[in-house]
Amino acid sequence: MKKLIGNVMLTAGLITGAIASARNPPLWPVVGGALVIMGAGIVLRRQGEKEELHRNVAKGEGGEAELKRVLENALTEIEKVMKEKETDLEKARERLGKILETLETFAENAQPIRIKGIKFYGEVMTSFSKAERHLNRAWSAYADGYPEEGDTYLESGYTQLKETLKLLSSKN
Repeated sequence: MKKLIGNVMLTAGLITGAIASARNPPLWPVVGGALVIMGAGIVLRRQGEKEELHRNVAKGEGGEAELKRVLENALTEIEKVMKEKETDLEKARERLGKILETLETFAENAQPIRIKGIKFYGEVMTSFSKAERHLNRAWSAYADGYPEEGDTYLESGYTQLKETLKLLSSKN
C-alpha cells in the first residue's frame, strides 16, 4: 500500500510542479510544495518496496533456495545439451531454447536477495547476465549453423552459471 501511495504522491507532485513552474512568473511556493510531496512519495515508495521484498522472502518466493534450484536445473539441462549436441544439433538447440525460457524469470525472482546487500545482488546478477548472454549466443550460433562457436559459448555460459550458483551459495 505504501508503494501505491508513494507512486500517487510522486505523480501528483510532478504534475503540480510542472504546472506551477510553467506559469509566468512561476509559482515558487507551489513548486516547493510539489517537491516536498515528490520527496515524501519517493520515501514511501522505497519503504513499500522494501516491505514487499521482506514479505516475499517470508513467503519463500524468489528466495535463495528457489534461485539455486533454478540454476541447478539449468546446469543439469545444459549438461544434457552438451552430450546431445554431438548427435543432434537441432534437438540440442531446442532444449537450449527451453533452458533460456526458464532463466528469463531469474532476474524478477532474484529481487529478494537485494535484502542481503546491493553489492551481493550486483555480483550475482552480473555473473548471471554474462551466463545468459553466452547461452543466447550459443543458441544463435547453433541456429545459424556454427556449431564450433556455439560449443564455445555453451561452455562459457555453463561455467558462468556455475559461478553464479557458487556466488549465491557463498552468502549464507
